[in-house]
Amino acid sequence: MNVILLGPPGAGKGTQARKIVDEFDFDYISTGDMLRKEVESASRLGKIAKSYMNKGDLVPDSHIVEMIVDNLGELNARNLIDGFPRNISQAEALNEKLTENQQKIAVVLHMNVDDEELINRLSTRAVCISCQAPYKLKSPDEILNINCNNSPNKDCIIKVRDDDNPKSVARRITVYKNETFPVVKYYKDLNVNLVDIDARGTEDEIFQEISKFIVV
Repeated sequence: MNVILLGPPGAGKGTQARKIVDEFDFDYISTGDMLRKEVESASRLGKIAKSYMNKGDLVPDSHIVEMIVDNLGELNARNLIDGFPRNISQAEALNEKLTENQQKIAVVLHMNVDDEELINRLSTRAVCISCQAPYKLKSPDEILNINCNNSPNKDCIIKVRDDDNPKSVARRITVYKNETFPVVKYYKDLNVNLVDIDARGTEDEIFQEISKFIVV
């Protein structure tokens, strides 16, 4: 069972991904984690990816998609793909590979939040550098008192991301609308089971809504 989690930056994808993985025993697939794993293991794809990364270039979509499909496991495996595909070409490449492997997407969860709320969330957010767990700040000084309970690293650092400022956030939202949001229509046109999730509530309320659409 392959589930894709889509949504703009600040929609809460990371938080809900952890809940889905814990509650439904899914394997978590993210491109960042996957690339690090492949490079560290010096696999064939890892060596290819490293050759691009060492030059400061982006790893081509074809290699990213191949890594994702390789990590999907058996046909009855439970996989959560977080934040991918990011554009139409990636979606088409992923669909082609899944078809070759006789696999399919069970559901695409599209998390919706209005722009004003996204900017507010991201402008008051800090993250754990080790595990990427997000924390909402009531004041800048609060970051000094946060200890991340999710990370195995007791000395992990909590910081505000460099691109989590109103100007950068607005630009990231624009990029999402131009590049990634068309993927929603792409999956609708393919008659993939795509569900719009209202991501304005509490973490538990949003998870309860998401849970309705994950059949295991």
